[in-house]
Amino acid sequence: MKNKKPKKNTHVFRNRSGLFTLLLLLCIIGMLIPLLFRIDTLTKEQCYQTLTASTKEVNDKFESNFNTNRSSLRLLSKVISQEENLNSGAVNEIMTAYSLSSLVSNLAILTPENTIIQIRGGNIENNNLMDYETEAALGEHVSALQPALTSPDQKILRSFVSITKSRKTIGLLFLELNPAAIASAWVPEIYDHSASYCVVDRSTGEILINSMMGRFRNLEDFSSEKLINHLKNGDEGFMQMDVEQQEEDIFVSYMPMNIENWEIMVTVPEDSVFAMANRLHSSLQIFVVAMAALLVAYLILMIYNNRRSIAAAEKQANMDVLTGLQNRNRYEAFCCTLDGRIKDFSCIYIDVNGLHEINNNKGHLAGDQMLRFIADTLKIVFGEDTVYRIGGDEFIVFQKNRTEQELLEDLNQVYAEVEKNDYHVSAGVCSHSTEKSVNEMVKSAEKKMYAEKKLYYERIGKQVRNNIDE
Repeated sequence: MKNKKPKKNTHVFRNRSGLFTLLLLLCIIGMLIPLLFRIDTLTKEQCYQTLTASTKEVNDKFESNFNTNRSSLRLLSKVISQEENLNSGAVNEIMTAYSLSSLVSNLAILTPENTIIQIRGGNIENNNLMDYETEAALGEHVSALQPALTSPDQKILRSFVSITKSRKTIGLLFLELNPAAIASAWVPEIYDHSASYCVVDRSTGEILINSMMGRFRNLEDFSSEKLINHLKNGDEGFMQMDVEQQEEDIFVSYMPMNIENWEIMVTVPEDSVFAMANRLHSSLQIFVVAMAALLVAYLILMIYNNRRSIAAAEKQANMDVLTGLQNRNRYEAFCCTLDGRIKDFSCIYIDVNGLHEINNNKGHLAGDQMLRFIADTLKIVFGEDTVYRIGGDEFIVFQKNRTEQELLEDLNQVYAEVEKNDYHVSAGVCSHSTEKSVNEMVKSAEKKMYAEKKLYYERIGKQVRNNIDE
């Protein structure tokens, strides 16, 4: 019986050690949870300060630009008012001397007779686009979105000033401003350029200038009634908002503008706001797990590290870190399973145009951003399980039970999306009906892609940097 007593003591000791380990782990977790909440609170406060500062910065740029344009119009109107006739050649020369830009698409005069004198002279039909008496009654102002003179399908803003002679208004001089160009020109640099903004007309609820890729056109498109009321009231503030059809929330900063009855709003995704906090959360969680593992047992720590290493190695081996797509390893493994069974499959070989130039001219971060955008577009159009990144700027898509016409229609959608961001890709399509093996199918698609790439570079007057043997 004497030799059983130590076992009982050891058993009691192990129970107490286990209880002590559990209590210690609970204490660590108890201290960690308030810390995490504190980190989130500080992150939100920092986000508010950053977003508010960025909102003010964008607002200042807007107001400065609009004020500069208005000052130029005032000066130009004074010069024009010295002439006897608004339809004279001298007025035409004065207007032609005005330098247009990507933001200012047109310059014209609206006469009391409701005719329009363009920058290059000559009257054009008003077609009920504007009413002189209505616009003149508003004085100096910026209009709501209206059809452009030369391209009625395009929506623009008009900035008006009066042409006054002997204290009498004889015409209205106006600029046509391109909202899309304005939205592209002033992109907030915070949170790795993930922030977006829009300018709202509080009177109508219409969104005038929008860098959110057209997702919102009117205040009513927002899901938050609270935000809508703040914007309509011309408030200044900050809030977190849930967006329909989007997994993550967005953080919003808004303030009134000294332009018409406008309000500006800057938004940033929640993931971007909490990127640093999430990294810190991960570090603290790893610390807790490591401490618990050390306190519980060396063996558990080894099992945990082994499992984690295996999972990380498997993910690293099969996923592309930059784009989140399946990588060349996964592609080659899929080809092995597919070889001999390509009857229902088609292949699309895609190559990015201009990556080298973007890396050289704008830096590798810009190149990485382009690759991520193109990868995301391919995921959306074809599904992420079928897309592979097999090289620096090369992607392959496998599709099952799709006709070549259907694939070309999807490719046209890809072309349209990437060209919106001034990116370009070349692609080749090949189906099982013409090839006998996966390798032949891929090679054929690659050859077609290079033929398309050659045509693209011929169109822009450059030479293809790489090619494949005929």
